[in-house]
Amino acid sequence: MTFAGYHFSQQSEVAARGGYHCPWSRCCNTFVGKALAILLAVFMMATQAPADTGDQPSVAFYYGNDVPVHMLNQFDWAVVESEHLSDKQFKAIEQYGTMAFAYVSLGEAEQWRGADAVPQAALKARNENWNSQVADLSHSEWGDYIVNERVRPLWEAGYRAVFLDTLDSYRLFATDEVSVQQQQKALVTLIRRIRSEFPGVKLLLNRGFEILDQVQDEIVGVAAESLYKSWDARTQSYRNVRPEDTEYLLGKLGEVRDTYGVPAIAIDYVEPSKRDEARATAQRIADAGLVPWVTNGALNQVGVGTIEPMPRKVLILYDDTSTEYGEFGYASAHLYAATPLEYLGYGAVYQDVNRALPNDTLVGRYAGIVTWFNARVGNGTNYRSWLLEQMDDGMKVAMLGDPGVPISGDLAERMGVQVVASDVESSPKVVSSDALLGFEGMPSHSRPEQSGYKAMNDDVVSHLVVSSGDNIEFAPVITADWGGVALSPWLLQDGIGDESRWILDPFAFLSRALSLPTIPIPDATTENGSRYWMTEVDGDAFMNRAAFPGSPFTGEVMLKQIFREYRVPTTVSIIEGELAPDGLYPELTTTLEPIAREIFKLPWVEIATHTFSHPFAWLNLREGELTAEGKTAAGEGYNLPIKDYRFSLEKEIEGSTRYINEKLAPPGKKVKMVLWSGDALPPKEAVALADQYGLDNLNGGNTHVTTDNPSLTNVSPSLRPFGDHVQVLSPQTNENIYTNFMTRPLWGFRRVIETYKLTDTPRRLKPIDIYFHFYSAGQPASLNALKDVFDYVKSEQTLPIYTSTYSRIARNWYNAGVARRLDGDWQITGATNMRTLRLPASLGWPDIASSTGVVGVRDLSQGRYVALSGDARVNLKLDGAVPSVPHVRRSNGRVTQWQVDEGSTVLEMASEYVPLEIELAGIRGCRVSADGAARSGGGDAVTLRYKASTSGPVRIDCG
Repeated sequence: MTFAGYHFSQQSEVAARGGYHCPWSRCCNTFVGKALAILLAVFMMATQAPADTGDQPSVAFYYGNDVPVHMLNQFDWAVVESEHLSDKQFKAIEQYGTMAFAYVSLGEAEQWRGADAVPQAALKARNENWNSQVADLSHSEWGDYIVNERVRPLWEAGYRAVFLDTLDSYRLFATDEVSVQQQQKALVTLIRRIRSEFPGVKLLLNRGFEILDQVQDEIVGVAAESLYKSWDARTQSYRNVRPEDTEYLLGKLGEVRDTYGVPAIAIDYVEPSKRDEARATAQRIADAGLVPWVTNGALNQVGVGTIEPMPRKVLILYDDTSTEYGEFGYASAHLYAATPLEYLGYGAVYQDVNRALPNDTLVGRYAGIVTWFNARVGNGTNYRSWLLEQMDDGMKVAMLGDPGVPISGDLAERMGVQVVASDVESSPKVVSSDALLGFEGMPSHSRPEQSGYKAMNDDVVSHLVVSSGDNIEFAPVITADWGGVALSPWLLQDGIGDESRWILDPFAFLSRALSLPTIPIPDATTENGSRYWMTEVDGDAFMNRAAFPGSPFTGEVMLKQIFREYRVPTTVSIIEGELAPDGLYPELTTTLEPIAREIFKLPWVEIATHTFSHPFAWLNLREGELTAEGKTAAGEGYNLPIKDYRFSLEKEIEGSTRYINEKLAPPGKKVKMVLWSGDALPPKEAVALADQYGLDNLNGGNTHVTTDNPSLTNVSPSLRPFGDHVQVLSPQTNENIYTNFMTRPLWGFRRVIETYKLTDTPRRLKPIDIYFHFYSAGQPASLNALKDVFDYVKSEQTLPIYTSTYSRIARNWYNAGVARRLDGDWQITGATNMRTLRLPASLGWPDIASSTGVVGVRDLSQGRYVALSGDARVNLKLDGAVPSVPHVRRSNGRVTQWQVDEGSTVLEMASEYVPLEIELAGIRGCRVSADGAARSGGGDAVTLRYKASTSGPVRIDCG
């Protein structure tokens, strides 16, 4: 039995009642001849090759509270407890083709669901193990309850598939053959009734072997628990299944598959810390021709099935009491650790350590836990217990800064270390270090007030050893089988002002401490071998006068000298409070609005809002004094001091959008984006509002790495996630930083070219973002610098996109799924906007001919970039050789069609406004047909150049 975060097998039920371990359907059968039939079935299975499971669905069962929808939606079928899913989560599970099966207990009434609608007269016995009541299936009111109170609400909520559990619970009270037959007849009737009242509903059964011959046409599959590995609910322990019980269940599941022609699913249970054993068990089940699912006893873990989703999220813990405003955007983990994690392919999930910590099993869901505390945390006792539990489950933990709790007692024993402290004033000296240290330099002077660790077993590796003045040696940077620790002050070295450098190699340390696997890495910087290029303009100073003859408005200068001259995808915003009649400059409205209309009419310009009052400090406004209407008074330096305006998120986002759409946008164009203003730290509610109104979002972060300060610490992360809502941060910062807020040097924005280069090599960390304000048109020096930046970027191999496109790509990156299949292939799910994988060289090359949804590859010094078609599901096969079949090596456009038949490939591509280029490779001996394209090259590769932004069909015939 499985329900609501718990698992219960019929074998365990017998044991709990003083019986012996065997399935109900076997123990209670009174016909001796049945045993001979079972033995014959097992013998026949043993003499046949395993059935091909390639066309069988991948299946997951998850009953935990915090549902990992973006892992479950990688499966074909996902069985869930609907009470734990919102409507939005349900849709997210099914958005890429997954069918969500809602759990329904057919034979029992669960206490936790409430008893108001349960027909008490139908209840016949009590299941003490699970605090539930067993029902008489033949009672008419019970059938009505199941249909109307359990299934119908699911149907109305959109579920079209149901998992029926507890089919055999009637045996707790039906002890003779007559009553058993009566219950089975009622069971068949109820299943048929469900199918009749909800046409097309798909039913998946848990066991029910005795009635399969009567309902085989009503079901899509059968699951059974504990084929090789089991969970004993009574003793709360994992165990191996007895060979005779395995043989019995193999026979029954083989009959499901071969006789009834539906998938047979085996659910086995392995403790979370034994992930390799779970993988081996899943493979063993698949080798028997069955669909595997191996998970923990509570079924609140992302387990292993036909596919194993690779966790792409890292749980990052921070202490809100030690960060400004309690905002994780100011936490060291966000400022410094998130960027290397993103490069490695992992998105951050931020969790305040002072709030309730996750209680579902985290192994399989998160790639690891990262902490970065500056001191001991407030709820140290609870956190310490939770941390030990995670380590015991096999979760890897990387502790940066301060561990947050004392490393002593059972925690020190689990970590295999002993704390060593220097109690003298003299500064410690470096004794030894390895490649994990010295990433951007080692300090030439020693670091006072330190402690570290002494390894107590051979599993602990000391990467840095220092010695204090009293000759006591200790290691402040270690890794082990549980993760690793890197203590301050050996993480970052402070420089002049706010400059800093990494002492620790964060890429190597995080990879080693978290034991990150080698996987195809989703990438949001590149597509079809070209680096993304976007252009965004904040609306500030649209109404300023420029230092040019006639003192034109900066909006006019920008229109004539930038927007009309550089015809590339450009997102332009305005601030309503600077243009509108109810803003700061009502006397200029009739002059400024026509300029904005001319800009927004340009075909290559995308429209955005830069809010109504340009909040400078969003968190201050959020935290400010509230009126009864929940609004904060404007002013106090937190936003533009617009007369009589009281701050409102709705006015800032939806109101400004409506103003632009109604007053400034040409017919057929609408606002696509909100470009966050000021400190660009909008509260979660603001990001949620943007999502609600269908607006993409961008801005924030402070990436401004330059040649005189070339540290990774100056590269911000790409995302600021709030659960279901994600703020997308700008890839590089704007001209404010390079010009000291437009004071000097006014030409300083040229230095953003340094940033573009340093965020491209040796690692491509960011796309290109030309990000500026209207005040760059205020002076000749700043305007010429802007033109130099455009000219440089035009000379690079890029794929120009609108910022709204990038916003969707970045958010898609956060949730795209990477799963390893049991057959060795890789499955990529949901990569519809983000369409690139960076393939580690050790994985080889994509086998494009045998893969689906893979359109090309380009090998660069920054990595091997695999191009995807944008299909919801991609199957990636790998090979050791460079592809010799037709594929896209490079393009400045996106794939709109990719169709491969025997001997021919049809391709269509489109760019966002700019003339399209396509470089094809692997075409030796093939004929390329491309109307309207100029060609260059030959042999194995050809480049097609179009005057338009679309290609039309490109046909490659290879005979």
